[in-house]
Amino acid sequence: MRTILFFLFTCGLVSAADYRPGPDAQRREGVPRGKVIEGTWNNCKAFPGTTRSYWVYIPAQYDPKRSANLMVFQDGGGFVREKGHTRVPIVFDNLIHKKELPVTIGLFVNPGSVPGAEKGNQPRRNRAFEYDTVSADYANFIINELWPAVAKEHKLVIAKDPRARAICGNSSGGIAAFTAAWHRPDFFGGVISHIGSFTNIRGGYVYPALIRKTEKKNIRVLLQEGRRDLDNLHGHWPLSNAQLSKALKYIGYEHKMVWGEDGHSGRHGGSIFPESAKWIFSAAKVKPVKKAAPKIPVYKYTKDSERQKNVPRGKVTKHILESKIFKGTRREFFVYVPAQYKPEQAACVMVFQDGHAYVKEDGDVRVPIVFDNLIARGEMPVTIGIFVNPGHRGEAFPDNRWRANNRSFEYDSLGDQYARFVLKELLPAVGAKYNLSDKAADRAICGASSGGICAFTVAWERPDAFGKVYSMIGSFTNIRGGHVYPSWIRKTARKPVKVFLQDGRNDLDNTHGHWPLANEQMAAALKFMNWDHKFVYGEGKHSLKHGGVILPDALRWLWADHVKKD
Repeated sequence: MRTILFFLFTCGLVSAADYRPGPDAQRREGVPRGKVIEGTWNNCKAFPGTTRSYWVYIPAQYDPKRSANLMVFQDGGGFVREKGHTRVPIVFDNLIHKKELPVTIGLFVNPGSVPGAEKGNQPRRNRAFEYDTVSADYANFIINELWPAVAKEHKLVIAKDPRARAICGNSSGGIAAFTAAWHRPDFFGGVISHIGSFTNIRGGYVYPALIRKTEKKNIRVLLQEGRRDLDNLHGHWPLSNAQLSKALKYIGYEHKMVWGEDGHSGRHGGSIFPESAKWIFSAAKVKPVKKAAPKIPVYKYTKDSERQKNVPRGKVTKHILESKIFKGTRREFFVYVPAQYKPEQAACVMVFQDGHAYVKEDGDVRVPIVFDNLIARGEMPVTIGIFVNPGHRGEAFPDNRWRANNRSFEYDSLGDQYARFVLKELLPAVGAKYNLSDKAADRAICGASSGGICAFTVAWERPDAFGKVYSMIGSFTNIRGGHVYPSWIRKTARKPVKVFLQDGRNDLDNTHGHWPLANEQMAAALKFMNWDHKFVYGEGKHSLKHGGVILPDALRWLWADHVKKD
């Protein structure tokens, strides 16, 4: 869906809508009113020392002899107010009266607070700890502690079917609602999350990856989000909700995603709440929407990627390297030396992962040709290219070099092992014959897919050694934990690295993640932390074609600090 794409999340491109409570959130004559009873919970076992207010809504139509539905609300004081954004008691009264909603009890729970240690001190809010923590603690508090006491006191009976029980919240309360159902689908079968904080406040960004690698749970989920929502230290709310929605869709969850134009506010979620409440308890299945096959443009090479007359050609040689850092592996690598190289002058260097795909002059990237043309015109410095294949265990290399059996371990793993291989084994092997610069600003690293995240990891771990990255269709997904980078970037001091990202809107969507959204998250995090970066989004699939066509422009951007200006 194009509405979830990166450019739509830029705050300046959309204006907030004037969302207001609709007719079902207005008091009507002749509609029986349910009772709202306030209580206080001071003896909390799940969160010792906390105190909290709660409210119970009991519909006028409630019959103790018949079990009712249940909906629990986090930040209950906001949802129970009859002049608030959502006005749940009014909505429930109207919908139950019209028989558009089953008889439903509402439990509105405020987050706990801890009294001040001394007289006059402000109480400490326990909200983030209860709501944003990715554990079963809050769910168990509601299910095992608060609800049984409330039900006993007011003689309330609810249906045994989890599909008759839902939980709802805004922001951190939204992720708390999802977390409760995720850990206790035996109790909660429905979730309504408004502007949910599926970000790294306390680790909630992990859900899209968890969903994709966990057996489907029997819960129904409605997500509401605004395109002007938060973008801060913890994450990018719209992109995070988009990733959650894509993960739910991929696994086959019954879910609904409702986009609005608002920011971090309960207005939009409140305005659609009547329809949300009806949907969460409805029996109808969501019908899949058939989409037309995407139209992939034909990316055409420029003259920069074609052989030109009178342009000196560099020389490419092939070599074999046995690694001690990746014990038992061997790999091919190729070295490109430009015609303009002079041994007395240290050359810049650029390392390419999956080197076989980059060194071919009739391939998708055609690096030797591009280097020849750009170096000859002075649009990039004299640069030695090192094209290294991933390691392989065994005597013979596979016919398909993408299938090297140590590739994922080397490329997708986080940490400094591959960086150490490049710096302690690969560069010294080439540097024994050629004069390579040891300055980070003179070194670039590139790769595609898993090679793309690998390139970023090298610079992330060793920004003192590599100052430039080109990642094509980078696998910033949960193959081996790479989905953590956007969160790490936001909570780590900016590194002196230039990053060029390329991806296609029709890139992969599989058990590891959604590649386009993962790259959008990377771009958003780099932008938030003010990294020197550029993101080029195309329409392609998981292919090097688009990244190869724009290679000349990417190189000009990466090496702009080395080019003399007239």
